[in-house]
Amino acid sequence: MTRKQSAFVLLGILTLAALVRLWGIGYGLPCTYCRPDEDRLITTSLRLSRQDPNPHYFIWPGLFFYLSRGVLEAAAGAYRLLVSDFTGSSLDLYRADPAFLHLVLRYIFCAFGVASVFFLYRLGKKMFSAASGLLAAFFLSLSFLHARDSHFAMLDIPATLLALICFLRIWHVYRRGKWSDYLRAGLWCGLALSTKYYGGLLLIPLAAAHLFRSAPSTAPIVKKWFAPRFWVALLLSIAVLAVTSPYLFLDAASAWRQIREDIFTSQFVEGFDLVPGVQTARGWLYHLTFSLRRALGWPLEIICLLGVVLAWVRGWRGDTASRLILAFLLPFYAVLSPQKSCFIRYTTMLLPFLCLLGAELVVRLGSRKSRFARLIIIPLILLAVYDSALRLVRHNILLSRPDTRELASRWMETNIPRNSLLLFRNPLIFGRPFASFGYPHRVSLPAENKVEFLDDFLSFSTNEKKYLIIDEHPLDYSSLSLRLKDALTEAGELIYRVEGFDEKKTWPIYDPFDAYYVPLSGFKGVRFPGPAIEIYRLEGRED
Repeated sequence: MTRKQSAFVLLGILTLAALVRLWGIGYGLPCTYCRPDEDRLITTSLRLSRQDPNPHYFIWPGLFFYLSRGVLEAAAGAYRLLVSDFTGSSLDLYRADPAFLHLVLRYIFCAFGVASVFFLYRLGKKMFSAASGLLAAFFLSLSFLHARDSHFAMLDIPATLLALICFLRIWHVYRRGKWSDYLRAGLWCGLALSTKYYGGLLLIPLAAAHLFRSAPSTAPIVKKWFAPRFWVALLLSIAVLAVTSPYLFLDAASAWRQIREDIFTSQFVEGFDLVPGVQTARGWLYHLTFSLRRALGWPLEIICLLGVVLAWVRGWRGDTASRLILAFLLPFYAVLSPQKSCFIRYTTMLLPFLCLLGAELVVRLGSRKSRFARLIIIPLILLAVYDSALRLVRHNILLSRPDTRELASRWMETNIPRNSLLLFRNPLIFGRPFASFGYPHRVSLPAENKVEFLDDFLSFSTNEKKYLIIDEHPLDYSSLSLRLKDALTEAGELIYRVEGFDEKKTWPIYDPFDAYYVPLSGFKGVRFPGPAIEIYRLEGRED
C-alpha cells in the first residue's frame, strides 16, 4: 500500500470513528445525570475558585478539573457574546442551561476519542507496520466501549489518548534514547497519571524501554538502571503530577483518606456501596468474561487475546515491541484482577493496546504465502468488528431517542402543579425524571421501614396534592421488591407510565455497577433508554 493510499484509508477510518462517536452525542440532556460521573466532573470544576482552588474530590486526580474549568469559562464567555441578555458566570449558565456546557465538553471529549484512533495508528506504524497501525485504528474506531464513552465527558477517554501519546515517546526512548525522548516520555506519563491514577502504570514500560534500548546494547544492566535519564524522567512525571494536581500533596490527608476509602476499600475490599447487592466474580475473571467481551465484542476479544499470546511468544524470543506492550497490559490487568467493583469502563485504557496486538496477529496471518490465509483475511476482519459494530449502531439509535426520564419530565411539567408534594420510593436520583427537581416539596422513602413511612405520609394532612413517582429497572439503582411495589401501587391511582422495554419479552444486559440505563447488549425490544417510570395520584381521583 502506497503512502497516499494509507492516508486515504486512515482518513476513512477517522471519519468512521467520528461518525459513530457524534451520533447521539446529545443523549439525555438537559438531564445532567443520565451519564453518571459526567456531572461530577462539571460541578466539581465549577466549584473551583480563586479563594478555594482545592477540588476536595480525590477519586480522580486534579488535571481535568482545572482544564474543564478553563473550557467552561471560555464557553460561558462565548455564550455571553451570543446571548446579549445573559451576563452571568459559568455557574449561572450551568444553572440556566446545563445542556450547553455538557455539550461543549462532550464535543471536546469526542475529539479525544477520535484522536486516540489516530495516535494508535501512529503507534502501530512505528512499532510494527503501517498495515498493523491501520487495522488497529479500524478495530478501535468500532470498539463498543471506547466509542460509547467518547460520547461523554468521561476521563477514561483522555487518559487513553495520553497513554497512547506517552507510549509513542516510550518507543522513542527505546529506539533513540535522547534526553528529549526521556523528558517527553516523563511529561506525558505525568499528564496521564494526573488524569487517571492508572496512568502511573506507564512508568513500567518506560523503565523497560530504558533497560532494553539498543544503544548502547552492551552496557551492563546495573549501569543502565542507574543512568540519570530515566530517573530524571521519573522525577519529571512526579513534578507534572504535583503541578497539575497540587492538592494531592497540599491536602494529602484528605486525599489519602478518600483514595483509601473510596478506591481501595470500595474496589478491592467491600465493593461498591451504592449497589451492595451486586455480587460478581473478581476482576481477573469478570473483566475477561464480561467487560472485554462487551467492550470489544466476542470475535475481536478472541483475536486480541490470541494477539497477546503471539506477543508473549515474540517477546520471549526478543521482540522489544511486544515486550513493551505487555509491560503495560499485564501489570494493568494485574491491578484490575482483585477488584470487586468491576466497572466495565476500567478496561478502557487496555483497548487500544489489545487492538494493536490483535491487528498485528491478523496482519501476520495475511502476510503468509498460503492462499487460504489471504482468502480469509477480509472475512476475518469483518467478523472481528461485526458484533461490536452492530451493538454500537443499536446503542447510538437509542441515544438518539428520548430517555424515559425526559418523557416523564415533559408529562410532569404539563400535568403536575409545582406546589404538589412528591414522594419517591428511592433516595438515589439516577432513575428520577429530571423535572422533579423543579418541585420544591419532595421527600423520599427512608432506607428502613418504607411501608410504615408510606402510611404516615398518606395520613399527613395537607392542602397540596400528593404524587408517588416510582422508577423500576433491572439495575440495582432502581430495583424494587414485590412487597414494596404492592404497598406503593395500592396507595394510589396510576395516572402515567412509560417504559423502555417489556421485561416479559426481552432482558437487556447492563453494566451492573454503572447507573447508565442504556444496554451493553440485548437491544432487541428496547424502545427507549431509561427506567420504567410510574406516577400515582395519592389522594382523590381524576374525573
